[in-house]
Amino acid sequence: MLWLLSPSAVAQSAESEAPLTTIPVASSEPPAEAPLQRDRDAPVLLEEVIVTARKREERLQDVPVSVAAFSAEQLDARGIVSVRDLGTSVPGLQFTDLAGYNLIYLRGVGTDAFVPSADPSVATYLDGVYFPSGHSVVQSFGALERIEVLKGPQGTLFGRNSTGGAISIVTKTPDQQQENSLQASYGRFNDSKTRLYTTIPLTDELSTSVSVFYNRADNYYRIDNGRDTQLPTEIGKGARLRAAFTPTDDFSLVLTGMLMQQSGTSSTTSVNTQPSAILGASIPAETREYVVTADSEPSLRTTTAAYYGNATWQLPLLDIKLLGSHYYVNADDYVYDFDGSSQGIATYGADSEYQTIDTGELQFSSNAGTPGASWLKWVGGVYYLRSEGGYDPGYLTLTNIGLPVIGNLVDRLPAPLQNLLGGVPSLESLRFNFTGLIGAESWSGYTQATASVTDWFDITLGGRYQTEKRTLIRSDVGLNNLGGGLSTVVSFAPRSARVDNFSPKVSLDFRPADDLLLYASFQQGFKSATYNIINIYTPPDYIEPEKVESLEAGIKSDWFDRRLRINGAVFQNNIRNLQTGFVSFTTGGAINFENAGRARIRGAEVDITTAPLREWNPGLVLTAGGSWLKAIYTDYQNGSGYDEQTGLAFTNGDFTGNRIVRTPKFSGSAGISQTLDVGDGELELAGNYYYNSGYFYLAQNSPVSFEGHYDLISARLSYLYRPWQLKLTLFGDNLGDTRYNLAQFHTDFGREDTLAPPITYGLRLNWDF
Repeated sequence: MLWLLSPSAVAQSAESEAPLTTIPVASSEPPAEAPLQRDRDAPVLLEEVIVTARKREERLQDVPVSVAAFSAEQLDARGIVSVRDLGTSVPGLQFTDLAGYNLIYLRGVGTDAFVPSADPSVATYLDGVYFPSGHSVVQSFGALERIEVLKGPQGTLFGRNSTGGAISIVTKTPDQQQENSLQASYGRFNDSKTRLYTTIPLTDELSTSVSVFYNRADNYYRIDNGRDTQLPTEIGKGARLRAAFTPTDDFSLVLTGMLMQQSGTSSTTSVNTQPSAILGASIPAETREYVVTADSEPSLRTTTAAYYGNATWQLPLLDIKLLGSHYYVNADDYVYDFDGSSQGIATYGADSEYQTIDTGELQFSSNAGTPGASWLKWVGGVYYLRSEGGYDPGYLTLTNIGLPVIGNLVDRLPAPLQNLLGGVPSLESLRFNFTGLIGAESWSGYTQATASVTDWFDITLGGRYQTEKRTLIRSDVGLNNLGGGLSTVVSFAPRSARVDNFSPKVSLDFRPADDLLLYASFQQGFKSATYNIINIYTPPDYIEPEKVESLEAGIKSDWFDRRLRINGAVFQNNIRNLQTGFVSFTTGGAINFENAGRARIRGAEVDITTAPLREWNPGLVLTAGGSWLKAIYTDYQNGSGYDEQTGLAFTNGDFTGNRIVRTPKFSGSAGISQTLDVGDGELELAGNYYYNSGYFYLAQNSPVSFEGHYDLISARLSYLYRPWQLKLTLFGDNLGDTRYNLAQFHTDFGREDTLAPPITYGLRLNWDF
């Protein structure tokens, strides 16, 4: 009976039946198919987005992969201005923060460690290039084509460290059309954001574009530590230059360079809300308000530079693409009050925490002229990555050595280290300098093919083979001495390990009716082995590679002449050697990194968009989405945690059966948008509601580590004056002034909280000219 609801049962659509393609080919071979286009007759939120989730252009609704995709217009319509904002619009996507790192969980899979050797489990791609640093995920958008969020392991096509999924950001490629846009906003806390984009055609073959941004805001926290100090202003600035060279119809070269810098505090602004019983005994408990009493003034500055390019040849029988990149990120002026109080006890930081990554990829894909193109589409290639990074150095400083809390801390260190300290009581402070550098070299080859067995049934087979060598380049610890210098007291021998892996994929997809896709898939993902690089008095631990195996069944559908879109999926992820982090000075280092044995995640998600009154009120659009997850550790023994009575760390916990960290049982959102024609313009009123059921920050699931449920309300009122393409938007976020954490940080001294921003509001201008 599904055909009764299918729009094609009433009127066949030539556009919906057009065969799919990759990149058009101009040659004497069979004619290339027209580039795919979005359905501009639909409301913005129901427009068809063209995605490259399978490394070729396809309509979102035709891809048998769970993907949330947003065009630039849809991002604007939803009020999404940064990657972090996706968390309230994409079911199952969870953003948290820790010491300046952006920790992303997708369907319960993520990484909660904030060290350069702990790669994110959700891979981030910018214009097809892999950017693995957790520091650089949240950035101001330039002029975008779209953002795609691919859910579930993407090991075949997106490779290493995509066990949770991938976020792909695609920016505009400069062309021969002059284009200029300006976005400027001003809001609470003197939050000003300015972004300018322009395209500059130089010749018939060469065009460039420039995108620059500058953001400045006062900190929504204030500091009260008995001194006349101020928290640093939050500043983000950067520029991106792109050049597109198209000398012939079948060859193009696009080169990009960008430089960004973020400075301020990020989540290094935190307060100790629940001090531990022993090491935190002298620390007064703070409140969940926007006041920090840190003795060490928090700060963080991150500089990112990247240069990348891609060359594409459209040949008669296949397409060839070559991609290359150089990427560098460095966090310096990094200061974190480790005890989270006004007392001078412990400070963690880094003079230089960096990563440098070089990548190269050679890709081959079928096109309209490839033999068998009518029933077979394929892609394959080879990929190379070389990286190096770490702390050079990082540090942990203990001050006021005479305080009882420091005496307790030193007394709990292993006897060999206590002997090394020797004259500690005569020092005013004790500084551990830890240098930890790690390198990686990775090669992989991949292929994936989709065969149309019938006009309603496709089968996809793929696989990726990867070999990677991880090297612990350097790991040593220095200690300050009575002469004021630093002496190396512990030096660990370099180590290396090689791991090989094969990640397969099988997908079956069925089209029983037009605008209805059913699919079932099996796929695996692989996350690289690594080393724990912050070690003060224990050898660096080897961290086993993380492997995810996923089963998924899903539906993509449009109903009632595309008035209603329902996409959904059910899935199960089985994880082996889940990589997880733990923070404690008394168990070997300031930050520990370990494997959590096995875990299982069962879930379901749905995403609904509808224009219920398209004839009578075409400007009314409703959205809703939800994610249900049952995420547990199925075998997690010898885990690290804190004693709930004393606050002292242990390493022999059994967390089997506990909930996976940073993963709510339910999260979901609902939105409404009403657009009306007013004179020469368009008036839009929109609102969004988001609910999160809460989650644990520690694998031991102690009550002190639980973030309770919270909800968020946002609203926008905008007017677009069409003759000038000028849009003004009045916006408000967290209108209920909900108190919830952007970050929660557990140490030997207790629990430290960093609240997310309170109610914010402002005015934003968008002008295309």
